[in-house]
Amino acid sequence: MSAGKKRCARCDTLPKIDPDSTKLLLWPPLGHTLAKLKGAAQKVTTVEDIEDGIVIDLGDTKLTAVLDALAAVSTRGESADTNCLLTANESQPTLDELGGVMSLRKLVALKDADWLVDVLASDRLDTFFQPIVDAKTPTRPYAHECLLRWRDEANSWKAPLSLFETARDADLLFQLDRRAREINIRNAAARGVSSKIFLNFMPTAIYDPRNCLQATQAVIDEVGIEPCDVVFEVVETEKIEDSAHLKSIMDYYKSHGYGVALDDLGSGYSTLQLLGELLPDYVKLDMELIRGVHQNRFKSELVRRIIDLAHGFDIRVVAEGIEVQEEAAWLMSQEVDFMQGYFFAKPAKDPVSRLDRRQKN
Repeated sequence: MSAGKKRCARCDTLPKIDPDSTKLLLWPPLGHTLAKLKGAAQKVTTVEDIEDGIVIDLGDTKLTAVLDALAAVSTRGESADTNCLLTANESQPTLDELGGVMSLRKLVALKDADWLVDVLASDRLDTFFQPIVDAKTPTRPYAHECLLRWRDEANSWKAPLSLFETARDADLLFQLDRRAREINIRNAAARGVSSKIFLNFMPTAIYDPRNCLQATQAVIDEVGIEPCDVVFEVVETEKIEDSAHLKSIMDYYKSHGYGVALDDLGSGYSTLQLLGELLPDYVKLDMELIRGVHQNRFKSELVRRIIDLAHGFDIRVVAEGIEVQEEAAWLMSQEVDFMQGYFFAKPAKDPVSRLDRRQKN
């Protein structure tokens, strides 16, 4: 990263639970919540009262046992509203330590997310590439979508769903989303991808694009990929609540020469609204909309109108999730721009430069 650019402290660090902590301080929101948590902790170890809260002695007791006991008696809302602090200080917490105050819910999630922190800190993340083909020349990849994969302890490849579910609970989405972007960029360069690359990102994992995306941009510059060959693809489109924030991110990408894509169009009315608000370079049709489109009159009419609408605003359309030849043939007849799916190729560690035959398995 060049001099003068700020680093994102949240994305640059992986939170860890201090194994040397001797006390857990809790400040529940209500008296009855305090009573429940105190009673649960007393079954495991000794507890002292403090103003508006309690101090739980960890001593020789493992933190896991205490947190499991507290989680068992508290509701999701109570754990989210209960502040806590781990400390090894036998006196009052210092000002520096008070910066580590977090919710009980987050602390429990961090305890359960030890495996995720280990994955992020190790070399167990990798990239699988799935080609996106030009509908006019379907044997030639126009781009490759970079898909995150990870290896479990048995060395088996896994999809990232469990990573992101755990990251949400443990407030690690910022770290995971950034790490995924950077790993995918480096792997695309190392494995000789000659096409454009589509990089997934979650808008909720980015505070301020001018700061949060600097590290990603630095990696792109480092490996020598041209911005015009990178398309940032918004995922979980249907969950976006702040369209103005997403627009600021997409405008930032566009101003730096990158392409932007909106994923899962057709998964809900809100995604159609976003298409008009954001006007991305690409829009990807949801795979459920594509499944059996050649046989379903409603789907076919909806897809036809979306393609016409998108083309009217110079937005290129990618149909994803194509599994059979009939779907591909119908989409080509409707002048879809690009296609993606198992019919052409499954995700693989090595990108392809040409599809000599369409894979139907």
